[in-house]
Amino acid sequence: MRRTATEYWKLSRSASGSLTVRLGDPLLRPVAPFRWIAWLVGALWRFSKRSWIDTGIGLIPRSRFSALVLFLFLIFFPIGLVLVLLGFDLGEVDAWLDAQAVWLDAVGSFLFRAVCGLVMLLCLFMIGSAIFDRKSPDRPGVGCVLLAVLVAYFAWFGLVGD
Repeated sequence: MRRTATEYWKLSRSASGSLTVRLGDPLLRPVAPFRWIAWLVGALWRFSKRSWIDTGIGLIPRSRFSALVLFLFLIFFPIGLVLVLLGFDLGEVDAWLDAQAVWLDAVGSFLFRAVCGLVMLLCLFMIGSAIFDRKSPDRPGVGCVLLAVLVAYFAWFGLVGD
């Protein structure tokens, strides 16, 4: 029996009531070794949101900004600690990143424009399917088309902007 792509992505309710995707599905097997990263980031974010730790820069504990500052600290402090333990000087790492800034900026700009172009194509596909596929009962509605026009507007300026 052959399964369709949607059958692989069936959602199930977990004990906590949230929707989860089964890990045994063939499409998710390559991602399974990296699930610990998503778990770690999620655990750090939940800890940061619930923490009463004062960040020391005048933010109210348990505020959104305090949670964000603590989360960023919990992400980047271990990275810096590992670099120092491996023998890197953080001043030299900063100087190296400054020296690589030109090509990193070019790569980042290219990737941003590529994503904006992809979003633009998807929006145009959505608008085109609403206009030219009038007989289909599954065609996008007016609200979806208006949202696609708005998203395409901003994607266009991301694509052709400075």
